[in-house]
Amino acid sequence: MKTKITSKVLEDISKRLQGESIIEKEKEDKTLKALIVLNGSNIDLSEKIENIKKLKNRGIKVSLAFSFMAERLLDTQRIINTLQPLEIYKEEDIIKLKDISKKYSIIIGPNITMNTLSKISLGMIDTFIPNLIWTFLYQGKKVYLDFNQVKKYLGEETKNKEILNITDRYIDTIKKMGAIEIDDKNILENIIKDYRDLQIESQTNLNKVPQTKEEEIPQAKTVITEKDIISMSSNNKLILPKGTIITPLAKDKAREKNIKIEIK
Repeated sequence: MKTKITSKVLEDISKRLQGESIIEKEKEDKTLKALIVLNGSNIDLSEKIENIKKLKNRGIKVSLAFSFMAERLLDTQRIINTLQPLEIYKEEDIIKLKDISKKYSIIIGPNITMNTLSKISLGMIDTFIPNLIWTFLYQGKKVYLDFNQVKKYLGEETKNKEILNITDRYIDTIKKMGAIEIDDKNILENIIKDYRDLQIESQTNLNKVPQTKEEEIPQAKTVITEKDIISMSSNNKLILPKGTIITPLAKDKAREKNIKIEIK
């Protein structure tokens, strides 16, 4: 008998601890996690990395994804040291697209190149970064992209009207897909707003108190058995008329399913 009681107490403690861990996990899952995708352009990149660092200082968790060219042209170690990311992804991680997309709420592309822009606009997603951006857009997630490197190829604007038309057309196409254009002036404003909205939504969900349902047993039912309780949903309230008999097994099952019994 003592062993059974001890076992029951341990089971109750385990359930409570599990419930607490679930709540903590829900809080963690609601934290905004951003995947920073980096191409091979380094125009004004230092300033853009500093802006992303400011986002991190506001509580947003970041990871990095480097394209094939970014690994070869950028000072990746300096970027990693500055941002201290959760995780780092490279071109070979293209096979992990599904898992990666589950982990992050948004994508931020601070140095999108013409190569990436044209591939996404034309649906030619054969490399890592275009595939990531396409996947997030496809799933309806928010994608923030800075097109400055596209508009100022090699740091300069072009006077070639046809190139300008092509560039504008590709940018317009990807924005119609759902991408949000950002620059150094509005990156903090746009993303922090989304972060605050997520926090409010998370807190609202955590503060919601489960509503207790009430069920009544037909008047003709004078004996409540375990079978009656099993048929009810958990976290419930059972209202019974005076004189109703409740079997011991029914009472045990009610406690197990958190069903409150009231006699009226």
